[in-house]
Amino acid sequence: MTIRTTTRERRFQVIDGGRVPGAPAPVPLSLPEPPVMSASELAAEMAELYALSLLRDVPFAAMADPHHVVRVDATTRFTLHELLCELRSLSWFDGGTFSARGPVVLAAHGSRAADGEADHRRELRLNGDGQLTLRTLFRGVVSGGASDLRFSAFHASDCLTGEAPESCPRPATDAPLSSWVRYVERSAGAGLGRPGADDVSVLSWRTPRGLAEDMRASHPCRTFYSAALMLLARGSAFDPGLNGPAGGPPGVNGQTVLSSMAETAERAFDAAMRRHSRAGRLSRPAVFAARFAAMAGLDDPAGGGNDTILAALDELTRHAPNLMTWVARRNAAAKPPACSGESLLLPVMPGDDDMPHRADCAAQGVIAGAMATLLKALFDTRRHARLRMVGVPGGGIDIGAEADRLAADIALSRSVSGGWFQAENHQDLRLGEALAIQTIRLHFEAARTNLSLGFTDFDGRAVTVSAHPGALGAGHASLRIDGRLAPWPLEQSRTSAHLAVV
Repeated sequence: MTIRTTTRERRFQVIDGGRVPGAPAPVPLSLPEPPVMSASELAAEMAELYALSLLRDVPFAAMADPHHVVRVDATTRFTLHELLCELRSLSWFDGGTFSARGPVVLAAHGSRAADGEADHRRELRLNGDGQLTLRTLFRGVVSGGASDLRFSAFHASDCLTGEAPESCPRPATDAPLSSWVRYVERSAGAGLGRPGADDVSVLSWRTPRGLAEDMRASHPCRTFYSAALMLLARGSAFDPGLNGPAGGPPGVNGQTVLSSMAETAERAFDAAMRRHSRAGRLSRPAVFAARFAAMAGLDDPAGGGNDTILAALDELTRHAPNLMTWVARRNAAAKPPACSGESLLLPVMPGDDDMPHRADCAAQGVIAGAMATLLKALFDTRRHARLRMVGVPGGGIDIGAEADRLAADIALSRSVSGGWFQAENHQDLRLGEALAIQTIRLHFEAARTNLSLGFTDFDGRAVTVSAHPGALGAGHASLRIDGRLAPWPLEQSRTSAHLAVV
């Protein structure tokens, strides 16, 4: 008896698609919801923006003098100490608790109470004694950035090439460095300054107004590209963990730095625009100020609608009445006046016809967080490796600290213009930081070799990213924060395994 069996019967079909063997798996990312603010935090945020609008023309050199007098109109003036006392009177800055009305969600993306994230935002505004100061007012979104009021030293390396930025394709990662230098010149207007050349932009930043106008008019990547070119030209060392094992592939170089920055900037811009297009996005500060003005003019403000806005307005008028008076008189002294009667609108920057559009600088904060993180991660930021620059006193420039200052400068410029809350600056910088970490992760896993780097994040924590070859060809990367394994930021939880070509 003969039995015939078919041994080559095709039971499964290999389909196109899936992950290429040896390539890192795609990572699904989830963008964060807008900041959730209680009534007390909203009152404090609006008070900060009102205060910054009154200080736009005050020289930075005078900010450390609490007795400096600020003139509102011909008959009204106040000192910086009096302004600070108005802010300290608010419950958010007084070390108290949240508003009695409870936290209220201002976005339509879910319902979560004001928790540790809101507490962390408040702690960054206070000094070691738990008090709000002029220094922490200007450096309240980055941990450890409130030591003084000076700008980042990287502004001195910002070279204006005179070319208007234009859209152009990115060179290949292994393209000559000259191609990448030309790319950053064309795409962002960045360049390498000549030693001894005058920096016109920084000389014009005598006031917060000058900073805000220059940052709004410049490409969001320009200063970071110029800083990277300066560090490369001066031979700054890379993180020692990026050299790889002996006899392995070559480590990081100038092309790697600029290509990583360009790639991450595109991801940051895309993420910022996606968040900007959400239906539940946070309203602009000018909209909240207009609602304050409308409610203040009602005989019965309680009938004006939103309880959170009403509670915030009530706290401002009860605990910071002088600040509200100064803002109203500044609006009345404007030419032409903002409106008849007392107005709580955000004062418009001189030279502007109206408040900034919500799309202005929408991606600036996220890009700043991403680019600053890459500068800290790729270059050696250990104390003994500080960059020594000609004409700069002290023990050299701390690349990590100056990158943080640069990000804080950009965040400050957005708030000075009146277009963005400090809570948004806080979140945008950390969103950019998370995107930069994801870029590093993808590059590490694609390299399939032993690599590592470390830096200090915007919250003062030690971050370490390391990778080693995996069993299936692709590299495996891990993230540690303060020495402990941590989940990758923005990563969604998977409900199923990735499909791959078998």
